Formats: sequence, C-alpha cells, structure tokens
Amino acid sequence: MTRKKAVLIIVSVVVLLNIAFCVSIPVVNDLHAKKVADELSALPLPENTRIAEKMSVAAKLWGNGNGMQYMGALLIESALPLEELEAFYSESGPEYCYVRKQDGKEITFTDHGKYGFKTEINSDDYYIVYALGKDDNFIIQLYSELDLRGH
Repeated sequence: MTRKKAVLIIVSVVVLLNIAFCVSIPVVNDLHAKKVADELSALPLPENTRIAEKMSVAAKLWGNGNGMQYMGALLIESALPLEELEAFYSESGPEYCYVRKQDGKEITFTDHGKYGFKTEINSDDYYIVYALGKDDNFIIQLYSELDLRGH
C-alpha cells in the first residue's frame, strides 16, 4: 500500500468517526429519555387505571440557559381522583415523579417546545404521569452538553 493510500484511509476513518459521533448525540439523549419512560411504564398501576400512551422527550423543557432535560411520560386513564394518583405515585414512583390532569393532547406545562400525545382525550379521566431523568454519569453529561436541542 502506498503512503498516499494509507493517509487517505486514515483521514477517511477520522472523518467517518466524527460523523458517527455527531449523529450519535441526539440518539443517545433520546434513548436516555426513553429509559425514563420505560421505568415509569414498568411501575405497577393503581386500580382502575390503564396506560393509554407512553412518550419521552430529550430537549430544553424548562428554565433559562443551556442544558438537556429528559422527560418520560405516561398518559393514563383512571377512575381515581388526582389526589389518590399523586399519593400512589409518590410512594411507588421514582424521584421527581409528578401527576397532573391532562385535558387535551398538548402537554402545556413545559416552557420550551410543543409536545403532546396522539391519543384522543375524550373524558375527564386522563392524567399525565411524568418523571425527569438525570444526567448522572459521564457519558450522559457529555452528550447532554453537546446536544444542540439543549441550547
């Protein structure tokens, strides 16, 4: 192999690795948010409750400044009142788990972006149960800082 070919191969590999790394940034962050949603959906459900939909978001959701936030959310349909659902999820849910009444498809409590469910909400028995993920290891912290959706 000639020296020219070797240099070309090395440069090509370096360029491809850089492209792969850039493409992996949003994928890793989306997978981290999906993990939060999966943890929520793995929790036991209260009586008379069903999961209508599951979603996750990795983006800048609240506040000012830079930084990614990871939200996993469940749209649940339940005959239970909000207070009982809050009590149930405060005991059995992860840290930073919240329950709110869900009146329409759109999630209205985020500061940035428009997010929502696909499910048609046609009664007063729908609630959103959501939890926030943490950037608790070096890889997630690194990818969090590099994702342009957090800026």
